[in-house]
Amino acid sequence: MKSFSTLASLPGRLLLGSAAALTLLACDPDNDPNPGPAPVVTNSVFVINEGNFGRSNADISLFSKASNSVINKSLFASVNKMPLGDVAQSMAVRDSLGYIVVNNSNKLEVVSLFKFKSKATVKDLKLPRYFVAASSDKGYVTETVSYTTTFGQVSVIDLKTNQVTRSIAVGKQPEQLVVVGSRLYVTNNGDNTVTVINTTTDVVEGTITVGDGPNSVVADRNGRVWVLNSGKIVYNPNPTRLSKGSLSQIVPGQLTATTREMPSDQSSPGNLTINGSLDQLYYTYLGGVYTLGINEATLPTQPLIKRGGFYGLGVDPQDGTIYGGLASFSSADKVIRFKSTGAAIDSFTVLAGPNGFVFY
Repeated sequence: MKSFSTLASLPGRLLLGSAAALTLLACDPDNDPNPGPAPVVTNSVFVINEGNFGRSNADISLFSKASNSVINKSLFASVNKMPLGDVAQSMAVRDSLGYIVVNNSNKLEVVSLFKFKSKATVKDLKLPRYFVAASSDKGYVTETVSYTTTFGQVSVIDLKTNQVTRSIAVGKQPEQLVVVGSRLYVTNNGDNTVTVINTTTDVVEGTITVGDGPNSVVADRNGRVWVLNSGKIVYNPNPTRLSKGSLSQIVPGQLTATTREMPSDQSSPGNLTINGSLDQLYYTYLGGVYTLGINEATLPTQPLIKRGGFYGLGVDPQDGTIYGGLASFSSADKVIRFKSTGAAIDSFTVLAGPNGFVFY
């Protein structure tokens, strides 16, 4: 259940994904007299398996980079002896905890990253989508609220008590979000705006116009915010594209954006992510994976990877390995790995609908 029209970060601050996220982890001993599966070790990748809508079969698979193999396909269920829930939309990390947004179960599941044990559940959210931590004390989660409303909201989470402290109205169908300094940037996929929220006061500072259908967002090493827009399509009764996809850039402190249109109107770009050096963008488009340096003036016309159909995309911040998730929504979907040059490495099997990756 990706963006309606279809995680990288500043060190220690920004975590996404629809999306890939930087490593900000430490061990939690999880004093348990009845230990289950072995502790999660570093040099691993968490694969977010969305699952089938309505079946409550979402879960997280654990891939070991040391052995190049999946060591646990159903990490949450095997550790906690219960299902994760209905539609794992995204996962982000802060310190020693993982935050899993479970969309159709209307909750945020908090787990220890040492053994992946459930530590808390933030319930009664309204179709939540993505989470980001602004600090060790405060996080934010986007919520659709309803598919028929003209607005969504961002709920503020006290990370010490795991309670919602307030909700902030934003644009229609908010999706990914990113923190830069003391500002939170929220993409509103149901329109063409980004809402800017002051993270000190939790007050909206303004709204920035970008391209139609903003679906994913990252921040680069210079603090600039990049927003990928899928373009506008109407279905009445046949699909008709009213605008091209585009890429927008926002300079922090400004309430304007510069936007570049994609070369073709035959595809909606998605899955924007960034490398570990925070200077190279990656996204899916026209049946491939494209890459763009943050200082390049023109959008690429040729893909880095010609293999298309990726539902999820991630870039390992340590070695630049590219992960692409293929989603048939069977019980045995696949992830393909590529070198930073675009050459294929291998593939491995996970569960239904791999839509994102978190690197540990």
